[in-house]
Amino acid sequence: MARLSLVGLLLGISTTAMANSAKRVYQEAAPGVVLILGADGSTGGSGGTGSLITGQGHILTNAHVVINSAGRPYRKLQVYLKPKRITGDNAIDLVRRFDASVVTFSPANELDLAVLKLKRLPDVVRTIPLAQSGRVEIGDEVFAIGHPEQGGLFTLTTGVISTKIANFGRVAGKHVFQTNASVNRGNSGGPLLNTKGEMMGINT
Repeated sequence: MARLSLVGLLLGISTTAMANSAKRVYQEAAPGVVLILGADGSTGGSGGTGSLITGQGHILTNAHVVINSAGRPYRKLQVYLKPKRITGDNAIDLVRRFDASVVTFSPANELDLAVLKLKRLPDVVRTIPLAQSGRVEIGDEVFAIGHPEQGGLFTLTTGVISTKIANFGRVAGKHVFQTNASVNRGNSGGPLLNTKGEMMGINT
């Protein structure tokens, strides 16, 4: 009985530590995560996630979030910053809106990356630092923040690195981490974070 109790205690400590780590990472990183909505007038559009990476308002995301079917940036790109507290009511949670434009991008069939820039800066810009992806190992604990369709805004999912794939899809330099953290449509472009709250990858 004593041995079983000790195992239960250790499992409880491990679960509590993981929950505390997830909460800490979310509190530190979520203010640097944004919702991106793109459209060409009143027709079509796209939604996804991005990360503020500089104090000048630069945002890193997937190209397919901000590039239309013709291969050009959407004419209208709006970025929403996280409110201090998520209420679940979009009318309240989506009031910090900013216009943005595409600075540069690599198409979806290549690196699928894009950099945006806010046309007007908020009073405070919270950024997400970049990790050294070369140090990532299978089994590392990771956290994903984003806006899955039908799943709410600024959601948090957790998992581990499952494997690493170099030159994914035979695209040179497109190195991929597979994770069991839940990622769905709408999470695209958002950060995959390590336990320090650093961005080690971009969810897609």
